[in-house]
Amino acid sequence: MKTKHFIYILFIFLFNVLIGCSGNNRHSKLSQISHESFLLPKLLNSERIKIKFGNYNVKVLNQNSKLRISNLYSLHDGKKITRTLAIVKFTETIDSTFIKEHLKILSGQSIGETFKKNQWRIEKKSLYFGEILPQTDFTETYKIMGNINPSKLAIYIYEFNIIKDNNSHQYAIISEIYHPEYLTFDNLRKINKNADKHLEKTNFIQQLLELAENKMKINYNKLQTDHTNIYKK
Repeated sequence: MKTKHFIYILFIFLFNVLIGCSGNNRHSKLSQISHESFLLPKLLNSERIKIKFGNYNVKVLNQNSKLRISNLYSLHDGKKITRTLAIVKFTETIDSTFIKEHLKILSGQSIGETFKKNQWRIEKKSLYFGEILPQTDFTETYKIMGNINPSKLAIYIYEFNIIKDNNSHQYAIISEIYHPEYLTFDNLRKINKNADKHLEKTNFIQQLLELAENKMKINYNKLQTDHTNIYKK
């Protein structure tokens, strides 16, 4: 009887160990899948933020006919945390085929989601990958990123092109500056396999970097009323 009882206890112990290992492996696999999906190349920035933080919001900080500064943020414990500060330079000519989408974007809608919902295919042509070094002048940006310490911030500059019915249009040149807990320079290199081909600071890129850095110094709370749209999971 003692032998049978011992075998029974041993069986239960081994069974629980196996179940525990299976659960841990399953959790590990789910974490790995989630991490891998976050780094998929074809995601819109809004989609990537949703995967990483569970929700996505866009707030237009400042805008005119040529330039839009927007705050792509997530809500964490009721607080707005900037995940991307985006500087959007619109193309000189807005074609009539996408004027409706453009007007929605000017009203505060998300750029990528607006075009995607209207059956446009989006193509990003990479221009530059890099990092912006910490500066005390960037205090306002660090504040909207959750009062983080001065940090290196990854930046990605690209042409935002839209395609429909075999017709391609350049809509904007976008400079995206990322919260360090969202995207790092190493993350960008994983997402974009050709990143190392776009590290050179040409005169054109230097102008865009200077523009981005100037916009990082502004206290947008003092500017005009914003437009806000929330997209949740």
